[in-house]
Amino acid sequence: MELKITDDKKYYNQCLEIRKEVFVEEQNVPLEMEVDEYEKESINILLMLDDRPLGTVRYRDIGDGVIKVERMAVRQIARGLHLGQALMNFVHIHAEENGYTHAKLGAQVHAIKFYEKLGYQVASEEFDDAGIPHKYMQKEL
Repeated sequence: MELKITDDKKYYNQCLEIRKEVFVEEQNVPLEMEVDEYEKESINILLMLDDRPLGTVRYRDIGDGVIKVERMAVRQIARGLHLGQALMNFVHIHAEENGYTHAKLGAQVHAIKFYEKLGYQVASEEFDDAGIPHKYMQKEL
């Protein structure tokens, strides 16, 4: 397994392909909502397994030592291999090494247990994002 920061356009495009497959095709999120104004300021991470791009996540600085984790996605063919956990652990380590102290994310309600296992706690009531129920979650790094 290889995790890399996508400084290269090729790798960033692979992240976008995964996001489009998972969010746009599987979950019917409109493409114009999936690709947003935070693309350039976000740190995108790509997970490769046997040279195949299988997962991605991004995070960005939202001030006061806090990052917002977004767009965590694993291709359907690779689910159940704990790749999402590897992606999130990488984000936490990378962010902490860069001086961040807390992480926040908007979790799809069905994924709350996944994030709780990573130390996140629910921090909001349920809200709608792109037609999908979410709750904000947060954790100390």
